[in-house]
Amino acid sequence: MSIAYQSLTMKNLPSPPPDKTGWPWTEDNQPLPQRMTDGSEWPKISIVTPSYNYGRFIEETIRSVLLQGYPNLEYIIIDGGSTDETINIIKKYEKYLSNWVSEPDKGQTDAINKGYEHCSGDIFVWLNADDAYAISNCLQRVAEFYMQGYQLICGEFCALDLNGNEIIEYRDFGKSYPVNFDKYLKFWSCRHLPQPAVFVATELANKCFPLDIKLQVVMDYQFFLRVLSQKPKVISVNQKWVNFKYHGQNKCLGNLSEDFNELSEISHVALLEASQLPWVFRKNFEIDTGDYKIIHSLIRSTKPLTFFQFFFQLISRPTLARWPLFWKTFAKNLLGKR
Repeated sequence: MSIAYQSLTMKNLPSPPPDKTGWPWTEDNQPLPQRMTDGSEWPKISIVTPSYNYGRFIEETIRSVLLQGYPNLEYIIIDGGSTDETINIIKKYEKYLSNWVSEPDKGQTDAINKGYEHCSGDIFVWLNADDAYAISNCLQRVAEFYMQGYQLICGEFCALDLNGNEIIEYRDFGKSYPVNFDKYLKFWSCRHLPQPAVFVATELANKCFPLDIKLQVVMDYQFFLRVLSQKPKVISVNQKWVNFKYHGQNKCLGNLSEDFNELSEISHVALLEASQLPWVFRKNFEIDTGDYKIIHSLIRSTKPLTFFQFFFQLISRPTLARWPLFWKTFAKNLLGKR
């Protein structure tokens, strides 16, 4: 058994930078015994970290994983050929890693796909190089839920700024909540699962890969739709397991090319995964998606819209009348409250 599979503590790891304190820098953990009380192995947890030029964050990510003190850990880092300090940091911890590589790739989704090819665990998650586990026993809790038969285990994340302060207005983004395939498909009314805090049984994940490498932002949406389509046993855990950093370069903050259209990408994925629905339900979903895209364009319009513009849309597409959001947008425009 390699050291990467042992219950690591701070004494096993390199010393942290002198200006770093607290978890996971100077705060130690309580490692788990190598085997459970019945003598059997802990479920193997496979974690993939896709990385590219996040050297200022990745050491915290790595330490937060290794200091879980989890005895059956498979930790894989797939770097896209970073030119900053990332590689030096990875090498600093490489003897504790199950696998790592640094080479040019086709983006984050490609890196996740490549990482998953190396996974052999019972449970899978990807943890981005600017995120970190917020507590030292997250993996233990995940394993306990898995042993109770849960296949989709959803914790929560806390959005932090660069000073480590919670960003209150993003609090809801990190919440965990009950969800199923039909509900999650309706992206306009269902919040996304808090990806870095969501663990999936590999018996389900095996049927979800590879993800579409053309996806720039919503690869997690595609993954979770594919998981949910298998009707997993789900648990939503109201515990903060991950610190999610907002630092100005996050994709979710719009750090993408000007011609990127997130609505186009997410609707494409939704329509693609909806192909498994019965014909009538699929057609209804296609209509709903088309309706929402029109309403979204009305909401995002930078110019006040006239009564006749709304009337024309309604005549051209009568199904818009079913949407309270359409009438809400119409009323706001009519009253000049934009």
